[in-house]
Amino acid sequence: MTATPATDLIDRAARLLDGVADVTLGDDGTSLTLAFEGTRAAVQAMTLSEGLDVLSVTQVLAWDLPNTDALRTDIERLSTNLSFGSIKRASAEVTTDVLQHYTFPAGTLADAALLTMVHLVLSSGVELSRQLTD
Repeated sequence: MTATPATDLIDRAARLLDGVADVTLGDDGTSLTLAFEGTRAAVQAMTLSEGLDVLSVTQVLAWDLPNTDALRTDIERLSTNLSFGSIKRASAEVTTDVLQHYTFPAGTLADAALLTMVHLVLSSGVELSRQLTD
């Protein structure tokens, strides 16, 4: 596979996250999945334009919750205090999965800054997951 800014970014993210999560690099060379403190996440690197390389993090906060008005209220309440990204429901009528999604420019970040950003996003997702499932 030919190296690109996106493949270089995902390789770097995988290397940095390997110390804090169980990381599996995707076959496409621009994505990875990880397990982090009881949650699962997908991370994808992409080049939006020359010099603008981003990471997109999608973290599962909860699986198969009853799709109720109370859940929608909880998600709305939690969203107002969210520092990074957004919370979305992936609904299948009776049940729904709850996801956190955040995309940010990452190609020019130093290793420590990149790891800090991803760790902040994932850690906030863990806290949201606990609030939704406790």
